[in-house]
Amino acid sequence: MDAILLVGGFGTRLHPLTKTLPKPLIPLANIPFVERTVHWLRDAGVDHIILSLHYNPDQFISHLNRRDHGVTFSFAREETPLGTGGAIKNCEPLLRSDCCFICNGDIFTDMDLEQMLAAHQAAQATISIALKEVDDPSRYGVIETDAHHRVLSFTEKPPRALARSRDINAGVYLFEREAFRFFPDSACSVERDIFPAMLEHDVHLHGYQAWPYWTDLGTPRDYLQAHLDILERKVVVPLSAKEVTPGCWQGAQLALAESALLRPPVILGDGVTIGAGAVIGPAVVLGDGVTVEADARVERSVLWDDVTIHRGSVVRGSILGRAAAVAGEVIEDICEDYAVRTNR
Repeated sequence: MDAILLVGGFGTRLHPLTKTLPKPLIPLANIPFVERTVHWLRDAGVDHIILSLHYNPDQFISHLNRRDHGVTFSFAREETPLGTGGAIKNCEPLLRSDCCFICNGDIFTDMDLEQMLAAHQAAQATISIALKEVDDPSRYGVIETDAHHRVLSFTEKPPRALARSRDINAGVYLFEREAFRFFPDSACSVERDIFPAMLEHDVHLHGYQAWPYWTDLGTPRDYLQAHLDILERKVVVPLSAKEVTPGCWQGAQLALAESALLRPPVILGDGVTIGAGAVIGPAVVLGDGVTVEADARVERSVLWDDVTIHRGSVVRGSILGRAAAVAGEVIEDICEDYAVRTNR
């Protein structure tokens, strides 16, 4: 079975973390998020994934071709941005199956895709759209369905008081091949253009209602919260580190001073060094090769690979990009790759 993965966006809401690294390649609990998505699709029976690429496409191709992920990849490049609808249409020539999953590249969920496929087939729908109920739908595309889960209407980001439903478009779809005849060979939005046009032609669009863990990684706040949810086991995902004591996952080749204190939950990547008197946690993820020097403190934060926290420094509620360095305090902030913060 095929899947189309939409990973061409610029990830501007996550700047400066995505200045040079596409959003789906950023780490989630020390594993690049695109790998987690690939394995989620693979475990649901997908054996061929088409990546729709635009921003830094060669990074995806190089990364995914480094090792075997148990699926075959194809790559469809957008020379100019085509919108969600145009990006999907651009992948059509590479499809091998008559039914395919389509996923936004920044959606983090434990949704059961096999159950979604079964519901899609039972409904005999042309398209199934995964729905997620939220308290405030004004940030999202709102979908209204009838008692049989047939889609009645779409409203993009309505004011909260005017929303006709609290079910939002969760960014995961199932398409039958016949759906592609509604797509023009030009830029378009699947949410604003294609889906409403299909309703006008009485095409059967099915709303798949499930209650999984779901978030997008679109903002620093959402990205940090996703890590907190993993650490608190609100969502269970594979980790590259081993749980050596409750709530403490550790990688290989660590150098931990005897007087260093780990306050769970924490995840430590490979090759982490923690100095005497340093305090790590609670709610911390340290990437590979991170160094936290003596008497430093890191709380409620995510540090990417090769970050250095100098002696006596404090990091709290923050995200630090690759090889960033801190001498002083970083509180509820973001440091891009290779940034140096000195504010003693």
